Amino acid sequence: MTAPAGAMGAVLPGWTLRVALGASVLVTVLAVAGWTSVSPFALALAVLVGGVAVALPVSHMATAFLALCGLCGLAADGAITGWLSLAVLGAHATHVTAALAAVVPAGAPVERGALRPSLERFILAQAAGQLVVLLAWALT
Repeated sequence: MTAPAGAMGAVLPGWTLRVALGASVLVTVLAVAGWTSVSPFALALAVLVGGVAVALPVSHMATAFLALCGLCGLAADGAITGWLSLAVLGAHATHVTAALAAVVPAGAPVERGALRPSLERFILAQAAGQLVVLLAWALT
């Protein structure tokens, strides 16, 4: 998308943050489903709460979604698998994109450069988090 008048760089439409949020919710649900042995009801509830979080990112539904997925993780019986790595990635991506989507209106343009600091922090935190998961996996 071309930059509107007054923009300093390339922009994305604000709704792309909601698409990214939806993708991260989906990744998280799939990872939790692969990692744990939770009931289909709990997964359906996670999908429902995650869908509301995407539709209304300004609500606290993303927090409820992450809490529900965390509780589902208790059903994993302490197993550390590759699914856990994906769940960590999805949960963190959900947290970051929900925060961004909550403050950027769907119709507003957002400069890509404004998203760079969040992306850099995400990459650093994921590198550390994934290293911890790999270490825990190696020790079990």
